[in-house]
Amino acid sequence: MLSWIQAEIDAALAVVDQSRVLLIEDDESQARAMTRWLEVTEKFSVTHASSGYAAEEYLRAGVRWDIVVTDIDLPGMNGLELLELCKELQPQAPVLMVTAHRKFDYALKALRGHADGFLVKPMRRATLNEKVQELLDEARDRARKSPKEVVVAIGAHPDDVEIGCGGILLNHARNGDQIVIVTLTGGEAGGQPDVRHRESLAAAQAIGAELRIFDLPDRSISSGPDTISVIEGVIREVQPSVVYTHTAHDAHQDHRSVHAATLVAARGVPNVYCYQAPSTTVDFRPTLFVDVEEQLGRKIEVIELFQSQARIRPYLAPDHLRSTASYWGRFSDYRVVEPLEVIRRSA
Repeated sequence: MLSWIQAEIDAALAVVDQSRVLLIEDDESQARAMTRWLEVTEKFSVTHASSGYAAEEYLRAGVRWDIVVTDIDLPGMNGLELLELCKELQPQAPVLMVTAHRKFDYALKALRGHADGFLVKPMRRATLNEKVQELLDEARDRARKSPKEVVVAIGAHPDDVEIGCGGILLNHARNGDQIVIVTLTGGEAGGQPDVRHRESLAAAQAIGAELRIFDLPDRSISSGPDTISVIEGVIREVQPSVVYTHTAHDAHQDHRSVHAATLVAARGVPNVYCYQAPSTTVDFRPTLFVDVEEQLGRKIEVIELFQSQARIRPYLAPDHLRSTASYWGRFSDYRVVEPLEVIRRSA
């Protein structure tokens, strides 16, 4: 990833209380004006991309955008093509299309592509701000009203969850479910904790999940009260309907300990499943195979956000991730799946 894009992403990830706006506009003076109009309210943090191709980098990187505002007439990939990509990669984000053309067919094409709003230039500051806020309010209202699963995915180390059930979590995100990723160590035995923390945060943002990361000792996690208490605390707070965790059939002692502690902590959760890790043994016996064909490419992009590990771990190579998903696909009607052991499954 280009360094200037990574710097913009880091800045966007640092924003907590403001709505994240991805603005795609090739006219620099217009982009400066729109950015100033939005940011002066202190409700929005704006990241600017000057072309469709630059915007694609942001859409595929580790930020969950709250809204996308894009011109239709862009160099390279135009706004209508970009609209389709937005709906694929960030379906939760409303898309506001902007154009200087007043022809009706432009608006019709945008709305047929499931744009959430349409504005014609020139526009006033109040018009833009009001429309952006309106679309954000509508999106949040839909999210509150839609039935959701509450999902907790638990891993011993950074990237465990994303490797084992990243495609499944992306399915949950597409369905509008609430997702919490629990990472119990900083992964200090495999790298620098601050780096791995940043990578974990970027991956969680890309999935559309909340990250909870703890500081249990890497390679020395116990299955006893300390670990159980951490997991119980999250489960008590978020009240999940689904929990994913490590399998007991694993050569890594931390993974086995997390499995055992989770079964105690999640004893009241109606759906509990175990995912595969690179250290899983041949005793892993999945009976549920979840279709992730539409999500595999996105999962690979999420895994690549763990840059410090992707460079040195062969099992994080895209070809390995694809072949693993294809291997398990032979046990089901799907070509590309993630396998799960079922501990408990409600009707």
